[in-house]
Amino acid sequence: MKAPSISIVMPVYNSSRYLSESIDSILSQTFSDFELIIIDDGSTDGSREIITTNYKDSRIRLIKNEHNFIQSLNIGMTQSKGKYIARMDADDIMLPERLQMQYHFMEENPDIDISGTWMQVFGDMDGIWKNTTASDEIEVQAILHSPLYHPTVILKRSIITQFPLVNDTNQVYNEEYIYAEDYQLWTELMKRGYRLTNLPHVLLRYRKSEGQISRQKQTEMQNTTLRIQTEYLEYIMDKIAKLDEDYYNMLDHSITLCNKGKVHFIDLQKIVYIIASRVIPGSSVHQ
Repeated sequence: MKAPSISIVMPVYNSSRYLSESIDSILSQTFSDFELIIIDDGSTDGSREIITTNYKDSRIRLIKNEHNFIQSLNIGMTQSKGKYIARMDADDIMLPERLQMQYHFMEENPDIDISGTWMQVFGDMDGIWKNTTASDEIEVQAILHSPLYHPTVILKRSIITQFPLVNDTNQVYNEEYIYAEDYQLWTELMKRGYRLTNLPHVLLRYRKSEGQISRQKQTEMQNTTLRIQTEYLEYIMDKIAKLDEDYYNMLDHSITLCNKGKVHFIDLQKIVYIIASRVIPGSSVHQ
C-alpha cells in the first residue's frame, strides 16, 4: 500500500467535548492524501468510543496508550508513514486548506524542515496570533519565546529518525521538558542545523479553555520554559562569540552581572536578543 503524503498525529485525552469537531475539520480538508493517527492517551470520558462508533474512515488509525502525553506523541510520530508529519490537538479546528497549503509549501521549499502557521485563537480568548516567518529571525526570536505554534506544525518525517529509540519509539519529545516539550524540540532542532519557518496565513483555530494542561500547570510550565531559555541562551551566546569575538567580553560581563543578581534574566535575554539580531546573518531586530 502506498504511503500517504502526510501523517497527522493527534493525541487524545478526555477530549470528548470537542473531539468530533476536531476530527470533522480534518476529514473535510481539501487535501485528502493523509492518514490520521489518533493516540488514545488513557481517556476515561468516552473519547475512544466516539472514534470507534462514529468514524469508519480507512485513513484513521487508532492507537491505545497508557496515560503519558509525551510518549503518546512519540508513539504517533514513530508510527507515522507519511513523507511529512502534521500536528493537531483534539480540541482545535483545521481550516479547510491547511494541509493543502502546508504540503505545497514544503514541496516547493525543500530547504525548510519544519513549518508552522499563524492561528486564530477562540474560546476564553480571541485574536489572531502571528509569529515571524523568516528562518533567521525565528532563530533569534526563540531567545524570548517559542517561535512556532505547536498544533500548526508540519515537519519532514525523516527528522524523527535522528532521535534515539526507546522501546521501539523515537524519543522526539523529551519527557524532562513536559508542558513546554515543543519549545525544547524547536530549539534542539535549530541547534542541529534544521531550518524552521512560518506561513503567513491563519490555517488553524486554536481553542483556549480553562481545562488545558498549560493553564493547570502554569508554575511547572514556567520553570521548564526558563530551563529551555537558559540552555538556548548559552547556545546563542556561543554562536555570537564565534561570529564576532568583539562581543565576547560584553556577553561574559553580562552573564557575571546576572549571576550576581545585578541584572535580571529577562534583561540578559533582551541584551542577547539585540546583539543576535545584529550579528546572526539575515536576522533583524523584530520586537
